[in-house]
Amino acid sequence: MTGGNKQDILVAAIGNPDRGDDGVGPAIAARLRGKVSKGVRILLTGGDVLALIDEWDAFQKVIVIDAAAPLDRPGRIHRLDIGNGPLSGHFARSSSHAFGLGELVELARNLGRLPCRLVAYLVEGERFDIGAPLSPAVAEAVDTVTQRVIDELLMMRGHNGKRGAQHA
Repeated sequence: MTGGNKQDILVAAIGNPDRGDDGVGPAIAARLRGKVSKGVRILLTGGDVLALIDEWDAFQKVIVIDAAAPLDRPGRIHRLDIGNGPLSGHFARSSSHAFGLGELVELARNLGRLPCRLVAYLVEGERFDIGAPLSPAVAEAVDTVTQRVIDELLMMRGHNGKRGAQHA
C-alpha cells in the first residue's frame, strides 16, 4: 500500500488475558478504548504476532504493547523507539511468545514492511500461568503505560504533548 493511502495510527496490544502477565496488552487496550480519537485503531492480537505485519501495512505509525519476559524487575516499563537498527539483544529474546517482537521487527525490516514509525511499550512480567491474573507489579503498570500511550499518540498526531479536552 502506498504511503498516501495509509491510515493514521495503529495501537497493537499483544497478549492473552488468561495467561497472567501476558494479559497486560489487552488490559491496556481496554483502558484506551473511548480515550482515542478517529484515525487511531486499537487491535487486540493473541500470540500470533506474525499477523501484525499484514495489519500494520495500512498504517504509517504503530504502537505495540506487550509483556516481556522477566529481565530485571516485574512491572518495569520499557519504551523502545524502533528505528533503523535491530532491537537490543535482551529485548530481541525477551518475548513471552514463541515468535517475539524482535523477530517480527527484523522479518518486517527484511521484507521492507516496517512502518514509518514504530514504538513499543514492553512491561516485564512475572507470571504467565494459565488462569492467573496480572501480578500486582504488572497490574500497577497498566495505568502508567495507558497514560504514556495516550501521550505518545498526542505527540504522533502533532499536539506536542498538549492535553486538556483533546483525544489522543
